[in-house]
Amino acid sequence: MNWALSIDKHTISDAKRVEEPERQLEDGEVRLRVDRFALTANNVTYAAFGEVMRYWEFFPGSDGRGRLPVWGFADVADSRCEGVEPGERVYGYFPAASELIVKPGRVRPDSFVDDAAHRAELAAVYNRYVRCAADPSWSADLEPAQMVLKPLFVTAFLLDVFLREDGADDADTIILTSASSKTAIALAALLQASPMGKTRVLGLTSSGNASFVDGLGLYDEVVLYDVIETLGQDRRYCIVDFAGNGEVNRRLHTRLETVLTANIRVGGAHWDNSAPVADLPGVKPQFFFAPDHAKARAQAWGPVAFEQRYADAWSNFANRSNEMFEFREHPGADGALTVYNALVAGGFPARYGETIRVAG
Repeated sequence: MNWALSIDKHTISDAKRVEEPERQLEDGEVRLRVDRFALTANNVTYAAFGEVMRYWEFFPGSDGRGRLPVWGFADVADSRCEGVEPGERVYGYFPAASELIVKPGRVRPDSFVDDAAHRAELAAVYNRYVRCAADPSWSADLEPAQMVLKPLFVTAFLLDVFLREDGADDADTIILTSASSKTAIALAALLQASPMGKTRVLGLTSSGNASFVDGLGLYDEVVLYDVIETLGQDRRYCIVDFAGNGEVNRRLHTRLETVLTANIRVGGAHWDNSAPVADLPGVKPQFFFAPDHAKARAQAWGPVAFEQRYADAWSNFANRSNEMFEFREHPGADGALTVYNALVAGGFPARYGETIRVAG
């Protein structure tokens, strides 16, 4: 029997472990034995937006409930697909479960995609599996950082490009809400590495995370949610909203109505208060869907140039990751359920990166 986390699609705090029988492979299929994966606030965002953004459709559950998408590593346990051999290791998008059966297509030395019919119309960026032996950036030592941070980093990378070319307009201050979130930290690192002229980066955070956020040295200014009403109105602001908190958005828009150039909504770290707010003063928030931006950039730059620019940026950030975060491992299905429940309830101290060893 295999295990999986089963989550109510509408009440994401309702999660449990379920067991599922192993089925026989059909021609063209491969059994991936999931070895380890990360659990972060990003996965809670997948659950919170599971219906709207179609995240629940990637891994249908036999019980009609959701299977949580995660990023991690798996080994080929069995194969009936030419060109994919048992024993090789792959990185990609899996359910929080002990196995995934895929139907590889476009098999190349460095990767393949899952050509399963139900994934054909879903965002292609989630369907690619990287073959670790052919990935120059892969190493066993960096697997925890890759699982926890790389899925978030691609969003930060795309946001960085968008802000420079389209998103920040004439803002002189970029506000990152949920400044302790790992995607916000990655974006702050990119903006620090290549400053946008005199544009300042302001991290908005809670009192409990303020010391950690300030200690990163990535933000020009760190401000608590409690004092939003004291933000100066002598600047022009662009918000990059990782929190998705309705109350925070209303307070920001009310305070900055006449000096707010954009509000770019990325995630829902504050998932329990993430419903869009109607009739906000000032500019209308816009939703940033990373897969659409990835597709557009790959078309504009060419796939090879896109991959190279992204790989270079990721390498620089990954090499700094151990200075910023502590990666922790939890065993098996019980560990996965415990970590997921804790994330939904409010998470862990921001410096931790939580990973699951499936067979632990």
